[in-house]
Parts: sequence; structure tokens; C-alpha cells
Amino acid sequence: MQLVINLLKILCTNAAWQRRKLGKMLQDWRVTYVQLELAFEKEFGETSDISDNKHISITIFQQILPWVEEQTYWIAYRFLILGFELELYSVHDYCMVYWYIYAVLTKLAEKKHIRMAMSSGTAKKKTKKKRDYLKDARTDYQIPAAVLFLQSQIYLAEGLSMMLAALRNEHKLVPPQSPFNTEREVFMQQFELLQKACLPDRVSYVTFKESTIHADFSTQVLSDHFKEAHRIAKDVKSSFAHDADMMAEIRRIEQVAEHNNIALNVISRVGVLEPSLKISFTFTHHPFFATAIVKRS
Repeated sequence: MQLVINLLKILCTNAAWQRRKLGKMLQDWRVTYVQLELAFEKEFGETSDISDNKHISITIFQQILPWVEEQTYWIAYRFLILGFELELYSVHDYCMVYWYIYAVLTKLAEKKHIRMAMSSGTAKKKTKKKRDYLKDARTDYQIPAAVLFLQSQIYLAEGLSMMLAALRNEHKLVPPQSPFNTEREVFMQQFELLQKACLPDRVSYVTFKESTIHADFSTQVLSDHFKEAHRIAKDVKSSFAHDADMMAEIRRIEQVAEHNNIALNVISRVGVLEPSLKISFTFTHHPFFATAIVKRS
């Protein structure tokens, strides 16, 4: 409970203070989750004969664990996007930042889906008769709109990271060379607190390089990321028709996805190696999802 109170207090502060405190708080939330998970396994992991009281305890634990993990990944996501507001990233960092956002959002969507599915399942068990389960099976497995919204952001973040990686691989975006500030060192500097908290698991500089080293403009995959982000954002609109803030956010995502897809089409038509081609990134349409601007000098 104290963790939640502290989080709410932090979210009422300015962006710089928020980021500083959220970074330190990540470890606390992660440790809390691990402790709860170990307590759950110790209490119920090897029990074959479970009483009604223990069934209730298991249900409570199964609700709490995904919620704590979901909040942990939300804090990680908030920590990352505040870096854009505070202008802590250079254009040369964008590739790894969007890649990390993609990794965090993927886990956030997964945990949110699990938590919502379990909450929905618990509620339905209280009201639904056994004969209704099979009939409503398809409805039970529908993806909630909140998860689909995250999915559109996931496609957008992945598309941006791959576009930036392709520009780097084609030497259109050359990072400053310094023996004291290598790409690996920048990665560790930017994500040190996330790495210490193992958020997400098995994410490292090595996995970042492996994921982006072969990115190029010769495949349809890059364009598909932005097309999917746009399609999902468009499809999910009706679910948030009465939420003005969400509708505005969805429109911003649509604009970024659409403009980046157009930019990719221009790059493909002209050729990324064309010397006169100039590519830059702005935040005209969204505060932290960049829009590519393509010009010929």
C-alpha cells in the first residue's frame, strides 16, 4: 500500500523529479513482486489438497501478482517517455530508446491482458452457469480495447526502432565516434536502472544489437509496422468514443503512423543511398513518438 501512495505522490510532481524518483522506485516494485511470487509459491506451490479458504487466498494472490507486475512495467514505460519531455535523448539514441519502449510495452500489454482476463473470469464465474461457458468461449478470448491500444503503440515503437536501425545500418544516421562513449556505454547509461531491476527479463545490449543489426529498407516489414499501428488505432476508436483524452491520443498515433509510412514510401522510391536525401525526425504530431521528415537537398 505504501508503494502505491508513494507512486501517487511522485506523479503529482514535475517531470524531472518524477523521472528521478520513478527510476529509483523501479527496484522497489520489482522486489515486491518477487517477494509476493515467492510467498505464493511457498504457500500454495506444492499443495494438492486445497481448502475453500486457500482457494480464496489463491484467487487474491492471482489478482495481486499481475497487477503489481503491470504497474511495474507502467512505471518503466513512464520513466522512458519522460526522457523525451526532458530532452535527455539525442537522435542517435532514438533507435535504442524506441527498441526498449517496444520491449517494455510488450510486457505491459501482456501483464494487462492477463490481469484483465483473470478479473473478467472471476466476475463471470460468479454469475455464469456451467452450460454458458462453451457458448461464450469466443467472447471470453476477445482482446480488451485497452490491450489493443497498447498493441498499436507497440507496432509504432517497433517500426520507429527498425527505421532508425535501418538508417544507421545504411550510414544515413551516423552516431558520434568516441572511445569513451560507445553505443554499449550509452545503452547502459540510458537504461541502467531498468537493467538493475531486470525490466524486462533477458533484455540487454546484446539482444538490442541482434534485433536491429539486419534492419534495412528492402522489405515490407518496416511499412507493415506502421500500417498495423494505424489499423489498430483506427479499429479501437469506437471503444473510447466517450474518452476525449484517449481519442486525442489515438488520433496522434494515427498521424505518426501515417506520416512515417509515407516517409518510408518516399525513401523506397528515391533510394536510401541517394546523396540528396535528407531525413530528420520531429515531434510535430506526438510528444514522444517521432515523425520522419524526408527532403531532397
